[in-house]
Amino acid sequence: MKKVISTILVLFGFGMLTVGYLVFQRYQQNPEQIFPYPYQFKASATPLKLDAPILIVGDRMGAYFAKFSSELSANISVNLSKPIKIQSIASQGRGIHRTLHELKSLVQWPQIVLYQGASEEFMEQKFDPKITSIIKKNFALYKDDRIETSIILFPWLSRLVYWPHPRIVLDESPQLLSEINEEAYFKLLDTELLLFEQQLIQLVNLSRDRGSLLILTTTPVNLDVPPKKSCSFTSTTELEIELNELDKLLSNNNPKAAYSISKKLIQKFSGNANLFFKHGLISSRIGLKDEAKNSFIQASAFDCQPWRSNGVYNSIIRKVAREHQVMLFDFANLVENDWNQGPTFFDDIYPQNLFYERAMKQLGLVLKQMLKL
Repeated sequence: MKKVISTILVLFGFGMLTVGYLVFQRYQQNPEQIFPYPYQFKASATPLKLDAPILIVGDRMGAYFAKFSSELSANISVNLSKPIKIQSIASQGRGIHRTLHELKSLVQWPQIVLYQGASEEFMEQKFDPKITSIIKKNFALYKDDRIETSIILFPWLSRLVYWPHPRIVLDESPQLLSEINEEAYFKLLDTELLLFEQQLIQLVNLSRDRGSLLILTTTPVNLDVPPKKSCSFTSTTELEIELNELDKLLSNNNPKAAYSISKKLIQKFSGNANLFFKHGLISSRIGLKDEAKNSFIQASAFDCQPWRSNGVYNSIIRKVAREHQVMLFDFANLVENDWNQGPTFFDDIYPQNLFYERAMKQLGLVLKQMLKL
């Protein structure tokens, strides 16, 4: 009997040591972090002191938006002896992960933060595609209110709660990818969208904690530019034959016959970017503007080469603004309302200047009320 008890005690002790070692190893492998991001920065951002009450943040879209800040300032500063100053830290290659990193370095936050971006989220590798399942598991843990509260109160718990994995270490300057192939794109897609939404929510919370008013803006998408690539799994020999037939009907100026075919095809073949774009062209030719516009938006969303923003990112921005009661400036909608009435973009990425001028007038009225001017 004593031997049995001794054996049990030895096994129990060995089990406890094994568990203790595994817990210690997990603690050692995990960094202390509230948000389970799969990347870390090599160094802290340089402390930044602002001298303006309004700050524009984001990627290349935010940087271009900031070129019209003098117009925005003029619209806000009517009847003021000194114009309201607007500052920008938006720049090319600054995905929202880098925007958050730089915002944490602010010595003092501005009264208003205006975000315009979502066009370069795939341009920098932020995680290894092999660990996407672990990233999702960690965010599922974070979304549990009890776990989130515990980690906020005791940040060291994150080293035990989250599943460990290797992290991408990011340099001070973004290392932009030249191109992403289809296989890599699909391994990254849903995780990239998950990260974008969670980072956007963190931007909301960070702004509130710092006493700043955040304005989220949607990103205009040039609907007249065809997608770069349809995903291979959405295409078949049958579909390619049908697409060639649609081209012939359009060349022969028979859009009505083309429409009856393309309408059936988009119901049969889901997710083919080229088909949606073709259906948009056909719908536009027979005067179905809304259907054409929606089809073009779908075409951008199903593009298998991520090179700009699209309707999916805009839907996430609208969702976060709605669910977290953040002010939304729907810049994409402002531009899309004029689609098919003349050129809306001067290149593949940026809208015509007149839309930025309209945006500055509308934002100016809103900001005047916010700043009680």
